[in-house]
Amino acid sequence: MGISADGYRWEAACGGWIPPGAVPHGYEADGEPLWVCRVRMRDGVHPGKVRPGFGGAQATWGGATVSVDEYEVLMDRGVWGIASGGAVPADALPVGREGDGEPLYVARAAVAPGTLHIGKVRPAFGAANIGYGNHEHKIHSYEVLLHPSSSPPSETPRRTGIQMEPTYADFGTEPPRIGNVTITGLDRSSAAGDHLAIGAGGSVELTFDVPDPAVVREACVALRALASMLSRAPGYAPLTVRLNGRPLADRLRIPNGGGLPQRLAFAVPAEELVAGWNTLRIESGHDARSMLWLYRVTIDPMHAHDQAGLALERQAIAEPVLRYGSDVGEVVIFIDRGEQAVLDQVAWADVSGAEYAITFEKQQAAFYGWTRQPGEQPREFRGRLIERGSFAKEARRFSTEEGWGGGWHRSGDLLFAVGAPGRPVTRLTWRDGRGNNGTVAFDDGGFLGTYQRVGEGPIGYRGSPA
Repeated sequence: MGISADGYRWEAACGGWIPPGAVPHGYEADGEPLWVCRVRMRDGVHPGKVRPGFGGAQATWGGATVSVDEYEVLMDRGVWGIASGGAVPADALPVGREGDGEPLYVARAAVAPGTLHIGKVRPAFGAANIGYGNHEHKIHSYEVLLHPSSSPPSETPRRTGIQMEPTYADFGTEPPRIGNVTITGLDRSSAAGDHLAIGAGGSVELTFDVPDPAVVREACVALRALASMLSRAPGYAPLTVRLNGRPLADRLRIPNGGGLPQRLAFAVPAEELVAGWNTLRIESGHDARSMLWLYRVTIDPMHAHDQAGLALERQAIAEPVLRYGSDVGEVVIFIDRGEQAVLDQVAWADVSGAEYAITFEKQQAAFYGWTRQPGEQPREFRGRLIERGSFAKEARRFSTEEGWGGGWHRSGDLLFAVGAPGRPVTRLTWRDGRGNNGTVAFDDGGFLGTYQRVGEGPIGYRGSPA
């Protein structure tokens, strides 16, 4: 195989030996490091992992772990991107191939608590294939090795008078939603549903672009994070935050002991920013006894308060059709009155007599509530987001009127699709994140109910099929 021309250095080895200077990219539960490698087998070249205790390299094939004596070790630090479901980022680096020539990519994931193991991914897998405990495991969320050129340039000329773009990394989705940010480094960190889980001594490194620090004047760096609880005891994961090498926080103990995510904000004067790419590094202490959970990072200029949060909200509004998997099958949630608002709670009943009430969590990546099926007792009801979209072919449209001042007045159309496909709703209640709420009951001729905007009293609300 030889040393690759892809921008990374690979060095041949055998028998579990690790070439001096090789950078580890994973770890066992006891902290022992794991290195990325690639091996020849089955007429192809497959990504794998190696440590001295293996006595060779390990890769996976046909559901099992395979040991190979000769291999090549990745020497460099590497750039990693987050992906899921078999997908690979556009700048992912193919480091191997199947026997038929199909590219294989290096993946790594938390296959077991406290671990970060290395494997492989290609779209046909539908997941990353990671070896652990002599078996091949399919992991839905994972990281992929990217081309080294995916790192942003270190120097960019000042662009005088230009404000920075909305800047954020939201780990509540898979892959994370980012704006004006490149995730350039992940160490002892892995995607964990609605957050990034950072282990003891782990870190995440982000770069973001500032055209002209003088326009920013003072930046606000905000994190939403917690230290996960230790059984019933408060969590302990001391947080360090560095901007361009300068500490904004040094071993900060996050309040609330892990009960709820906390918003932590730090002021950054313009003179501590540079024109072009700046580096933000978030670390958990080497002595951490629990995980650091990072939900969101935003960076806002002085006179554009929460522009990053508003940009994230606009993304959610642009894809308001939510499809969830649940124990009653697929559930669709889409309610649009033209108010450009994100839903917070929904309750409904359908023609089968079933009742449902849900509250969204994890930034709409999941919901939790209750359901009562006909003839049964109420029980818990959970759903996991499987798709977001901008169009619902099953949506129903109603022409509506609002009742106030002693009369009825034309208002905007109501477009909605709620519940299990093929089960029309008989009543519907909802509330959005601003506090606006409505409740309506349906019959063959339309619906009747009330609507209440935040800070106002209730008004009548009725509609007929458009």
